Amino acid sequence: MPRPWTASARRLRSLRGSKRIPPEPIRRWKVIRGDLVEVLVGKDKGKQAKVIDVDRSLNRVFVKGLNTHQRYIPPHGDFKGSFMASEAPLHYSNVALVDPGDMKATKVGFRYLDDGEKVRVSRRTGRILPKPVESTERRDFKTRTGYVEGIKDTTADQVTKRTYTPSLQLFEEEILSKLGPQPPTN
Repeated sequence: MPRPWTASARRLRSLRGSKRIPPEPIRRWKVIRGDLVEVLVGKDKGKQAKVIDVDRSLNRVFVKGLNTHQRYIPPHGDFKGSFMASEAPLHYSNVALVDPGDMKATKVGFRYLDDGEKVRVSRRTGRILPKPVESTERRDFKTRTGYVEGIKDTTADQVTKRTYTPSLQLFEEEILSKLGPQPPTN
């Protein structure tokens, strides 16, 4: 068995695979980008801020200005180098959504409206919690109208064009009706 700090041990570890088990993904995410949340644990307990990013693969959320650490930016060119505050991720269970009616942390449930739309509801007050505007925006463009179609994009009329009409015939019957009767070949 090689010593743990040697290159051969590192190579063996990479062949065996990582011992870190990925977390079980959350089925129903109640916190999305742009939500106002309250931190429940840690040095920023009780503070409220907006969610700037959500990492669903690791069950983590990034909250603006909270749970920060100092990151060193090294010098390059004329820049002397400095420290910059950077947000560290929080586990999703360590934040709670804020009810916009009374600005207090609340648990969240889901309900369906009469028209069939699924909405988030505060379990404490029963109010509907609206989705923030930031949740519909993408990082590369803000709205769909702001997106410019490129050469390789499929146009909207090509997507909506109907290319198949289903029938109640069997596959063979459908082909025969399209081709018509064919003379037998001997």
